[in-house]
Amino acid sequence: MTFLNLALLGGLAAFAVPILIHLFHKSRFRVVKWGAMHLLEEVLRTNRRRVKIEQWILLALRAAIPAVLALCMARPIWTGVQQLLGTAKTSTLILLDDSYSMDASRAGTSNFSLARDEAARLLNELPRGSDAQVVLLGQGGATLLDQPTYDLARLTQAVGRVSASAGVARVPAAFDAAAGILGQMHEPSRQIILISDFQRVSFEATEDALLGQTIERLRHLPVAPQITFWDVGGEVRDNVAVESLDFSRLMIGVGQKIQIYATVRNFGEASYPDLRLYFKVDGKEKAVSQVKLGAGERTQVLFSHAFETAGSHVIEVFADADPLKADNSFLATIPVRDKLPVLLINGDPHPDPLKGETDFLEIALQPYGSGGRVELADLIKTTVLSPERLTAQAVAESAVVILANVRKLSDEQVRALEEFVRNGGGLLIFPGNRIDAGWYESALARDGAGLLPMSYGALAGDLKEGGPVTGVVSQRYENPALELFNDPRNGSLAGAQIRMWFRLQELGGAGTRELTTLARLESGDAFLVEKSFGEGRVIACALPCDADWSDLPTRPFYLPLMQRLSVYLASTVFPPRNLDVGKPIVALLNANDAGKSAGLTLPDGTSTELPVVKKGTRGVVEFTRTQQPGLYTLLPPGGSPLHYVVNASRRESDLAKLTATEIADLAKTHGAALVRSGDEFKQLDRSRRFGMEFWRPLLWAVLALLFAEMLLQQRFARAGGRI
Repeated sequence: MTFLNLALLGGLAAFAVPILIHLFHKSRFRVVKWGAMHLLEEVLRTNRRRVKIEQWILLALRAAIPAVLALCMARPIWTGVQQLLGTAKTSTLILLDDSYSMDASRAGTSNFSLARDEAARLLNELPRGSDAQVVLLGQGGATLLDQPTYDLARLTQAVGRVSASAGVARVPAAFDAAAGILGQMHEPSRQIILISDFQRVSFEATEDALLGQTIERLRHLPVAPQITFWDVGGEVRDNVAVESLDFSRLMIGVGQKIQIYATVRNFGEASYPDLRLYFKVDGKEKAVSQVKLGAGERTQVLFSHAFETAGSHVIEVFADADPLKADNSFLATIPVRDKLPVLLINGDPHPDPLKGETDFLEIALQPYGSGGRVELADLIKTTVLSPERLTAQAVAESAVVILANVRKLSDEQVRALEEFVRNGGGLLIFPGNRIDAGWYESALARDGAGLLPMSYGALAGDLKEGGPVTGVVSQRYENPALELFNDPRNGSLAGAQIRMWFRLQELGGAGTRELTTLARLESGDAFLVEKSFGEGRVIACALPCDADWSDLPTRPFYLPLMQRLSVYLASTVFPPRNLDVGKPIVALLNANDAGKSAGLTLPDGTSTELPVVKKGTRGVVEFTRTQQPGLYTLLPPGGSPLHYVVNASRRESDLAKLTATEIADLAKTHGAALVRSGDEFKQLDRSRRFGMEFWRPLLWAVLALLFAEMLLQQRFARAGGRI
């Protein structure tokens, strides 16, 4: 215990005043002989003990009153652990919420600028000899410096340079990382301070449960930290966000018109009767649309465009609605192909038209404009080879390989296909009357570890006239390859007559967990089954692609179905170029580029050189530091620019925060202190570092003693009067 006004402890001597008065009063008594005294002696002997106790009680109360009052005026403090250890130095870990919701502003001041200023002020006021570190919640829990530092001035300067990121606040992950960081710190007194806007989406039920588990682990550390929640800034509700961009095509060819659907949402309470949306292509404004968007409403705006050149293009939809810029625009990069190379392996060629195994397939994939409204026709370029001419080079030069009634392949050819699909290629398998089902199971399926999703089992159906037929089940398709047929205007897969088909049988092994049945037959058997294999995909069909077993090739849906499957499989050749914050940029280049360098320009205009590393049959470039949203431009060795777009997650576009009561309950649940200003934190920190003043309870004690002395004196006087 210590005292802020130590000199006033001298007032403790006042406890002697009542004692002196008592003694002085006692010394003035004189003994007077009285004849009738003997009549009272018996009563006095009986009550002398009680009177003596009463006098001592009153004397104790009267002596305690000035003593307690003196203690109160000296402002006593109950010291904490820091004083017991003889040090006030602390290890401080600041969890700074720099997610993009913190950039929301009120009266021109953002919540993040307030949080950053408070964090800097806190670091400046730490005791000399303290060490500290700052963790950024919006950057995946990244630390501001490589390691905790005693150079608080350096850390403060680094905090001053931080700006709100495009990431989302992952509070449990930040506290989880805190345990490891605290292990690198050295002071016996430790504290974790979360500075946040306490946005509601960051503390949902699942997030709160994870937070509770993480904090509980922190409390079991050898030196448990003190935890403080700092609610900075007020609530900003008005916010409009462009949530997403969706396209009408999986892959785009030169001259083909694409429709872009922009989803816009109003998260606030203000209405926008004439919200303007701007559509840009490669940085040039192409169209403007005006919509009415009420409070809490979501709408979709349609734009269309046809690209005149092949290559990588960038589109953007921008809404100039509010100061929070992170979600006002949405970018997307679109690779436009001149031709999509598809390799057809014909296992049953025939000289007569429409008699060969791949004749119908060739027409469907490359109708040369005869398909009328089908605009994908000019995109696909087919090459037909017999099985014996299938080589690793031919496979590598293709986007999709289609096996049509191929009996079997050599081990070398199988390895080439596996390497092709593993690196992002697409494989489409059609059976037929020539296939060796046993070889497919042993060489392509390999108990679930190979390319084939399911084995080709027994034949079902009958080719005889008048025999039973089946068809494709009419359903709502979730897979992008078939979702085109959810719109009746694009045709329906139902209605086809299938006379014979293979029953696709499930395989054992871990590979079966990656299977997806895209469509089924009315018999209950699978019609199309997809499997992920490395970075690519494989789709197996239950029947041939010609008209021997069904009338599928004569149905209107056959052409868009074959094109859709091919384009869907080809879309995996390219690693994704539209990314979320923190997702890596990956480019697949020619193997001859291995050992060279590619240039990457970041959204802020800075550039960096990246090595091209050979992986399998390709050269690969990777870049992981994608915390900045915006456009990344990669220039491969001797190639054309490739665009990558990083968009901020729209998870934080809803700016609603927890209420004051909810934040207080949250802090209480997790055993954390709660402050809402720098002054409140100073008071909390002072009580932690130096102890807690308790002069107020002492003042109440003085009043209680006075009241008790008065009551007892009156009671004792009445009792004495009855003697």
